[in-house]
Order: sequence, then structure tokens, then C-alpha cells
Amino acid sequence: MTGFLNQMQRFVLLVSGILVCGCGGGVDDAPEVAQVNGSVMWNGKPLEEGTIAFHPASGRSASGVIKGGEIVEVTTTTKGDGAPVGENQVTIFATKPDPKDPSGMGSISLIPVRYNDVKKSGLKATIKPNEENKVNFDLVK
Repeated sequence: MTGFLNQMQRFVLLVSGILVCGCGGGVDDAPEVAQVNGSVMWNGKPLEEGTIAFHPASGRSASGVIKGGEIVEVTTTTKGDGAPVGENQVTIFATKPDPKDPSGMGSISLIPVRYNDVKKSGLKATIKPNEENKVNFDLVK
């Protein structure tokens, strides 16, 4: 699985990409964004793989990749441009293929599913303009 995103992560990135590409008429309506990096820990250890999404109160969301516990490639409109400035709710997905699913399409969450839900995750990030924002999340059971 190393090097490849599993089904759920591909789905999340696909949906995020569709939302990014399908919203608005162009650069003029693009939100103000700022660079974001940081880390995601799971029970005190780096979360090896996953995806992260930043959801502002209105407008476009951003998504990024988690590799070796590090948050990389956070994208709102253009790859790596960052997340929307302001207060963002955050969701995190980390799954692996379900070995019991013969179709190969099923997955098992590696973290509590509440972190997948914008209303239940409890995760927030305030993104400041003209800064490289560092956000760190320590997920627990």
C-alpha cells in the first residue's frame, strides 16, 4: 500500500478535485489562501498515510496529503497553493483495504470515524494570510 492511496483516500481526493474544478468561474473568484504544513499524530506516533481537508465556513475547501505524519500538498485551487484564510473545520481520513472484502473496494478506518465528519471531528485550524501556517493534530481514540 505504500506509495498508493487506498480507495477511500482516492475517493476523497477525487471529490475534492471535482469541487475545486467545478466551483466558480475562474481565478477572480478564488479565495485568499495561505501555505499550510504540519503534522498528524495517531496515539503519539506519526500517521503514516491519509488525507486532510480544510473546510471554511463558506467557499471552497482545501485538501492535502498526509505522508509519514507530515501534511503536504495542501490545495484549494492550484496544487500546493494552501488552504483558505480564516477559521477552518478540519477532517482527516486514514484507511486501508479491507482484507475481508472480496471486491477489493471496501476499506477499514485506521482512526476513529469521527475524524472524517466535519461536524464531529472537533479539529480546527486558523489559517493566517501571508504566512506559512503550521498546524499539528494529535488524534486519540
